[in-house]
Amino acid sequence: MPCEGYHVDDAFVGEVDEPNLPGALGKRGPHMPDTPERARLERQRRIREIVFGVQDGLLTTLGIVTGVGSATADRTAIVLTGLISLIVGMISMGAGEYLGGKAEREVVRNAIDFERREMVEKPVEEYAEQVGFYRLKGFTEKEARMIVDRLARNPDIWLNEMMRDEFGIDPRLAEGGSVNSAIAMAGSFALGGIVPIVPYFFSLSLHVSIIIALILATAALFAIGAFAGNLSGRNPVRKGCEIVVFGAVVFVISYLVGHFIPPLFGRGAISVGG
Repeated sequence: MPCEGYHVDDAFVGEVDEPNLPGALGKRGPHMPDTPERARLERQRRIREIVFGVQDGLLTTLGIVTGVGSATADRTAIVLTGLISLIVGMISMGAGEYLGGKAEREVVRNAIDFERREMVEKPVEEYAEQVGFYRLKGFTEKEARMIVDRLARNPDIWLNEMMRDEFGIDPRLAEGGSVNSAIAMAGSFALGGIVPIVPYFFSLSLHVSIIIALILATAALFAIGAFAGNLSGRNPVRKGCEIVVFGAVVFVISYLVGHFIPPLFGRGAISVGG
């Protein structure tokens, strides 16, 4: 079934004979072997969870300990508040990543099941549609039919090609679980979240602790940006500065919110450094 708004011109297809489907479509869905290059790319794509988790952990915890530090001189209260925020945020981020990944896989599996039914119930139409897709790619009628005839002898691979051409997705997105991604997200949040808390473990003035926390957060943001830049083939220094700038913007907005919003409700402004 063509995607909404998309039409395979009948002129590309012509008369279609009943396709030969000697094998049954597997219930697990199409499976294509991974190449070393794809496996490496999938590992590198985990940088999304790392960058997001570390940055969110850093800025969330930094904002909280800075705000609490501005409101009270109780170092224990600051540390406990920061640790509670870290733990709650870590659990929330991990659960969110897991449930989000699970929902994505379920959507892809539903699309695969839909296309599988179409291929079983309407094989002629699906054959014609696949021929049309190959005609659009520049193959001749004869070449397109030859390719689809060969695919029809391997129904699972044909289903894989139909998913790519019709839905524009890789069916392998439906495979596996998102536990590793959830762990990476939660761990990254915790790693970033602990950084702004470290200065408060030492007997320093609150003003100095806040300044050190800001310095450590900036250094951590730059490091994660440089790491991401190295993996993506970009200039590590430029990428590090980019992450720092975005982090600074977020922190400045948080500071302005803390400074101007509380007075609207009859509360004192929360300012960095007290």
